[in-house]
Amino acid sequence: MKIKHVLLLVPLLYPLLLKAQSNFKPGYIITIKGETIKGFINEKEWDSNPEAISFKASASSSSVNNYTANDVRYFEITNSVAYERYSGPVSNDETNIARLPTGKDTSVKQRTVFLKVQQKGDKVTLYSFTDDIKTRYFITDHAAGTTYELIYRMYYIPELGVATHSDNEYVPQLYNLAAKYNPSSDELKQEIEKASYKTPVLRKISRMINNMMADNTHYETQSSFDFFVGAGVSANKFKFGGELPFRNADESKTTFGPTFSAGINFYTNAKIGRAVFRIELMYWTASNETIADLYYAQPDKPKIKYHFDQRNLTAYPQFIYYLYNTNTMKFYGDIGVTVNFPKYSQVITSGGTSASNNNLLAFDKNWLGFPIKAGVIINKAFEINASYAIPTSIHSGNETPGDYSIKQSGFKAGVNYHFSIN
Repeated sequence: MKIKHVLLLVPLLYPLLLKAQSNFKPGYIITIKGETIKGFINEKEWDSNPEAISFKASASSSSVNNYTANDVRYFEITNSVAYERYSGPVSNDETNIARLPTGKDTSVKQRTVFLKVQQKGDKVTLYSFTDDIKTRYFITDHAAGTTYELIYRMYYIPELGVATHSDNEYVPQLYNLAAKYNPSSDELKQEIEKASYKTPVLRKISRMINNMMADNTHYETQSSFDFFVGAGVSANKFKFGGELPFRNADESKTTFGPTFSAGINFYTNAKIGRAVFRIELMYWTASNETIADLYYAQPDKPKIKYHFDQRNLTAYPQFIYYLYNTNTMKFYGDIGVTVNFPKYSQVITSGGTSASNNNLLAFDKNWLGFPIKAGVIINKAFEINASYAIPTSIHSGNETPGDYSIKQSGFKAGVNYHFSIN
């Protein structure tokens, strides 16, 4: 099977690989009855708060139990995340500008869910809860023994047309807690006055209510990034078509050239590292030599040889997803688009006479490529990758009367080295 066929199969393998993948990390659960059980919890990139978790007693155990908020009051993955059970009202109103209601929606639903711990102290604990509707924040007043939602609403007022209105009820809620636990802090009052409904802001306010100068317990999974440099080889092929001068051109041969790259990976979740946005810059070369029979197989007439060298500077934004993800080995699939800025040097040969002219063939000043890539990362440092770029036009046909076409396709294979800053 050709490499390009393997790469094209990668998206089809996603469901099977995801089903087989697990990421069990040390942690513990506290059951509804108050029993603490140490073990290993399958940590995932929970875009929404989990409805259930997978737990096993040891790393080597094949027996896995699934628990919901009806079974567990608290669970924590060591040095990563913590969730606590909550049973009570949860707001239903939308805050997505594309789905805002007309008029205030104060509807709630009684739910039993896991809240994500964002900041924990002896006076208050801040949580977040995200589902397919929105992200909400909750807070526990430990002295009062109550947990409630910090309310934020956005909606249209009918008589104001497209103008939106916001109810920042969380501001007086936070004021009440500040007055109760840290009334002398003018800085805290100022932070609350300008507070937006966002995790870093509310986490800072919660810490200040708790009179904590610093909070070294990071429950959140922070975004992070690393750098890499690499080198490899590219194999390119050009296909010519249309009218003169390529009506009877020979098929292009595959040519090879070096590739050099450098880039940065942005991880949506550094502790898991499954989804990655990558920005890569590449320098690579290609060449081509094509013989055209302009005189339609007349042996007494010379054939024309077109040769050009291509040097590319390429910007390559990509989305990477790790289908298999362990500390020692990761396998990923990758989709992206290349924005290529080429330079050409051209030579034409006819009847033994050669002439250099960079305007013999008309090439686009820039062009887009659409590669599919797969790769393996070993020990978080060494990456081996291969990609296939589908045939893409590099000649728009607008600059010459010949109405010919030139398409370029190619493979790339390379090795990268990652410099982690985590």
